[in-house]
Amino acid sequence: MKARLSCVALGALLALPAAAKEGDTFQPFVSYTRYYDSNLYRLAASEKNLVPKLSDQYGVLSAGLNIDWQIGRQRVIASASKNLVRFSRYSHLDYDGSDYQLKWNWRLGNRWSGLVGATESTTQSSLSDQLGLPVNNTVTRENRFANADWQFHPRWHVGLGAAAVTSTNSTVLRAPLDYEDTSVSATLGHTTPKGSKLRGQLRQVDGEYPNRPMVFLDRFYTQTEYNLLGDWNLTGKLTARGRIGYTQRENDTQSQRDFSGVTGRLSADYFPTGKTMLTWAAYREIANSDDLNASYQLNTGTSLGAAWLLTSRVTLRASGSFENRNFEGDTGVVIPGLVQRDEDTLSGSLSLSYAPVRMATIDVGVQAGRRDSNMAVNDYTFRSVFVSVRADF
Repeated sequence: MKARLSCVALGALLALPAAAKEGDTFQPFVSYTRYYDSNLYRLAASEKNLVPKLSDQYGVLSAGLNIDWQIGRQRVIASASKNLVRFSRYSHLDYDGSDYQLKWNWRLGNRWSGLVGATESTTQSSLSDQLGLPVNNTVTRENRFANADWQFHPRWHVGLGAAAVTSTNSTVLRAPLDYEDTSVSATLGHTTPKGSKLRGQLRQVDGEYPNRPMVFLDRFYTQTEYNLLGDWNLTGKLTARGRIGYTQRENDTQSQRDFSGVTGRLSADYFPTGKTMLTWAAYREIANSDDLNASYQLNTGTSLGAAWLLTSRVTLRASGSFENRNFEGDTGVVIPGLVQRDEDTLSGSLSLSYAPVRMATIDVGVQAGRRDSNMAVNDYTFRSVFVSVRADF
């Protein structure tokens, strides 16, 4: 499936005109970023003797193109990129990543509209959850989706949607973390005279961990969501988006692994002046677990970001985030010394962007973070710096 989707995305891109018409965007790019990381393997203080050196430098070379093509009332958005990641000390972690996207925002007459698309990305799995013994594992995530909306009244519309998602690990060791799910949804929406939107949604997901040993976990689950979604134009300077709902997740055998509760996400963008922007988000969401000792994980967190246009060429950015990951869904298997994880992660970044000419951007920045876990071997702190150069043609 990966090769087929890659060919479809690239074929769609290459089929477009080499030169975009006025108002269209056809933008190749190339970038290189160099990182220094003080604790590449995200090791706790007690585990630092597992590797000869904690720090490493690595480079990320990326190239690709972005397309935004308007064809009458139809709009095609596509992108393709390849990323070569090379480490200085731990070269066995070198890998090639990719990211492909193809989306068609379609419209038929004045009442029908929707979105059809597919995405695929290949990245390295996180080194922070491998207890200092990392393998070079890549994760390929594929998503195919389609939805349609019918505006049966100037203020009201209904919609149907469907999606299929797969996540595949490249190594046998992490194959039990593979999952695939399909989902369907139905919505009823209302638009206010000021342009704000409110929608009720019913969504159901059927999922499977195809490679998980039955002795540890259920392989199949069904998740039902009752959501209220909103997009608000509160003032000329403040916009907000939100989703709040009730989620039920049921596994195929053991009820102690089920979940039911309130979930949601709220985010907002605020533009206090023409040169500054603040972004904020808060969430409580259920996600598939990346730990074999849990059926799912409950992620609760918040983030804050700021951008300040110092001059027409220089932008200062800062961000900070906090997240609690609670690994839940009792497996029913008693292993001495093995508990389900509950951990807090705090991180922040500061960067400066300089655009000496229209097509080029230079970024420099620092990042830092720490994780505190109820399992001491999962604690860590890290610091990193980076320099990036990008050219858009």
